Amino acid sequence: MILSTDQKIKLKKLFEEKKFSELDFFIESLGNLKELPLNILNIYAVSKVLNINSTIEDYKISAFCFNKIYSEDQSNRDAFNNLILASIKAINFEYLDKHLINEYKKNNKDPKILEGLAKMNFFYNNMRESTYYYEKLVSISPNFLSIWTSFLGSMNYHYEIDQKKYLDFCKNFDQTFKIDIEKFNKTKHINKKLKVGFLSADLKYHSVSYFLSGLLKNINKDEIELIAISNLETHQHDQMTRDLKENFNEWHDVSQIDDIKLVQFIRSMNLDVLIDLNGYTYKNRINVLRARCAPIQISWLGYCNSLGVKNIDYLITDPNLIKKGEEDLYTENIIFMPKIWNALPKPNNLPEIKINKKDKNFFIFGSFNNFQKISLDTIKIWSKILKESNSKLILKNSLNFNVKKSNEILLEKFEKENVDLNKIEILSRTKTAEQHIENFNNIDLSLDTFPKPGVTTSFQSILMGVPVLTMKGFNFNSRCGESINRNLELNNFIAEDEEDYIKKAFLIKKGNKIDELYRKELREKALKSCLFDTETFAKDFTKLIRSL
Repeated sequence: MILSTDQKIKLKKLFEEKKFSELDFFIESLGNLKELPLNILNIYAVSKVLNINSTIEDYKISAFCFNKIYSEDQSNRDAFNNLILASIKAINFEYLDKHLINEYKKNNKDPKILEGLAKMNFFYNNMRESTYYYEKLVSISPNFLSIWTSFLGSMNYHYEIDQKKYLDFCKNFDQTFKIDIEKFNKTKHINKKLKVGFLSADLKYHSVSYFLSGLLKNINKDEIELIAISNLETHQHDQMTRDLKENFNEWHDVSQIDDIKLVQFIRSMNLDVLIDLNGYTYKNRINVLRARCAPIQISWLGYCNSLGVKNIDYLITDPNLIKKGEEDLYTENIIFMPKIWNALPKPNNLPEIKINKKDKNFFIFGSFNNFQKISLDTIKIWSKILKESNSKLILKNSLNFNVKKSNEILLEKFEKENVDLNKIEILSRTKTAEQHIENFNNIDLSLDTFPKPGVTTSFQSILMGVPVLTMKGFNFNSRCGESINRNLELNNFIAEDEEDYIKKAFLIKKGNKIDELYRKELREKALKSCLFDTETFAKDFTKLIRSL
């Protein structure tokens, strides 16, 4: 296919003006993508990667195009690097994985290859491999900010990385490249009300927003002025975003603002307190926090560990999460909520508790935690439970893409432990939250993951009257399940170690007293507890912030 002069001019003009959606439509109108010249296919693929309105499916098409280009000319490094980028954005590595492994054998110090391997293994739920490649990458490219934060976040999934080792890495990160901007002036200004900003990229249907919504609705607006600093792309706004907006005094979308301008913008608000809800999770703005934007900066809710950053002043926890004498393992000043570090609003429409097991001849264990949390240690223990008892296990994949690949990878790990795969059922993502919660009616006992336990899923399980068997941890991150159970006085569902976890699972199965009456009583007890008392939580939270 040969383009006319007018077509070439139009193509160039659309690309230079960054009218990517129009460019995509124009190229698609030229004919079958598979038959387009490689140079046109390359423009099309690049356009999809750069278009902020692109979807997961668009990125997958882009990866397909770059794979075609690279497969025909494996000396084309731009095509290969772009294939990595598009695959990461698509969270789909079907076109990349074989190329990536082959290229790693040739050059095991290429940053692009290492990034691809780290992220591919993360989404394949191979957390040890992911952390290995991230660590290798930060040693080669120490000023690569987003890789550092991914690396630090991945460390929370491992037993072999203790809190001290984790914190040392955080401190090393805090010495890397920072924003070159004038030092923050801590001169206090006088606000009629306490002015509190919340910085997050998760102000949508997301666990962070579920917990945050209860605080926002119940906080005394006469005492505190609430400012949302949203790093969520505007095209990702949903009904939860719209509901949250109603409870903020101001809302600012900042995803398209660079770090320096964002620091200046937040400083201009004259906040009393800035609360970060991201930590080292996806789309964080940690560099902005490192430059300091408010006299008091707090980490809460979205990341359950220290950030190891000098300019984060406080970390909100509860007495079950960080023990006396452990404060030096966290760089922040530790401040404690009286009972629990977060509270979930009581749902308006709770499904009826009704045991609905498909196979009543088996005791049904279940876990709806995301697959990254199902560590190899967890799989070994669950496998032992399944092999030594008349039981089955129901899991739930939270993804709505690449589900088949994700399931296959997880099942292979159980197969290596000689588990009969007929004993494992994997549910797909449900369309509604109510349908998701109803699935707990299919199980007898929820099994928590370790060392990274569930939080939202544990609250949901308990709402359906299904207790969660969890394990004691060694830091904030690994003790979340312990705190939830202690606040419900479910101490018998807290295992001391792996051996005790197996023992308790067998005892609970043998007793098998988790009937409908028990479940209804547990739900009633939970709804009266601090786990769902967002009104009291908001009062305690306000008191805590004011005390600073």
